[in-house]
Amino acid sequence: IVLGMNRMILSILICLLTINGYSQHGVKFLEGDLQSALNVARQQKKMVFVDVYTSWCGPCRWMSEEVLQTPEVATYFDKHFVCFKIDAEKGDGVEFAKKYDVHAYPTFLMFLPDGTLQHKVVGADTLKLFIPRVERGLKERTSWKYLMEKYVKGTLQKREIPVAIQVFEEAHMKKEVKGLTDSLFQLLSPKEKLNERYWVVYEQLKYGDLFTPRFKFFVENRAKIAGKGRETGSFEIIRTMLFDHLINNTTGRITSKENPWNCGEANEMPYMRSLIEISDLPDKAFFLAWCDVASACYFGQADQVKKSINKIATFPEAEQYGRTFVWAYKQYFPDEEDKLESLREVWNLKGNE
Repeated sequence: IVLGMNRMILSILICLLTINGYSQHGVKFLEGDLQSALNVARQQKKMVFVDVYTSWCGPCRWMSEEVLQTPEVATYFDKHFVCFKIDAEKGDGVEFAKKYDVHAYPTFLMFLPDGTLQHKVVGADTLKLFIPRVERGLKERTSWKYLMEKYVKGTLQKREIPVAIQVFEEAHMKKEVKGLTDSLFQLLSPKEKLNERYWVVYEQLKYGDLFTPRFKFFVENRAKIAGKGRETGSFEIIRTMLFDHLINNTTGRITSKENPWNCGEANEMPYMRSLIEISDLPDKAFFLAWCDVASACYFGQADQVKKSINKIATFPEAEQYGRTFVWAYKQYFPDEEDKLESLREVWNLKGNE
């Protein structure tokens, strides 16, 4: 009799939890707490999907009100999950966020019915990208839990590291991603470094990787590594790296008075020039001209700033960065309003830069 009563109570609980959810058009989020959701998940033999949000988080609202509101996604989540959401800054959510190390929003956590954290995904994204991230958590060998345990033990196999990098990136684990990416590159043979299976080691190149062997190798072998399928993306990786460093020098974020780089040269430019020269960038002449601008700004050489900005104004590629060049010119020649206005016209700028 007691067992029957317990089952009846659980059935009533499920009805109460789901009645609010089924009135929605999108993903059904149950009311209650995590333990209640786990109880339902055990009976339905599903996992628990938790949306950790805050009231002020715009991406959280976008995910909840747009991405997770289609009938298709509702069907998918209902098949695999019991869904539950919690505000990380109210009530039990404060302790919940602390317990599961949630620091960014939205964060999505996936639990096994026994309460074990299986997978995590941090950040908003389109449904096309979001679903594959969730699906990795449905399979043990691509789940955050499995890969994290192997990472801690130091037993990740070389073939598993690209997946771990991807999963850890999606969980917003920057330190671990950096370490794994550097380690993987060192493990690869020269032939493997050209294999598309390991594209992730180049996809993860960040600002601080300018002087690494990995970035230099990528610049030297871009065409072989990227092939035709990733030509646009591979050029963008190189351009982004160059842009980030060049703009810091051009705008004075890095100066000769306080240079954080130690590359055996007075500044970054000699090394960056060498990379640009060995690259197959179709716009390498533009980036070399930008090196002239950045060097002049770095050393505070007013005459060279004027000369190099006049030169770079002849490159069509400079238009998307025109605001930066006008700003730099204005720092040295604030009274040359006619010249500043002509530069604004060249780069189709309106208003103040």
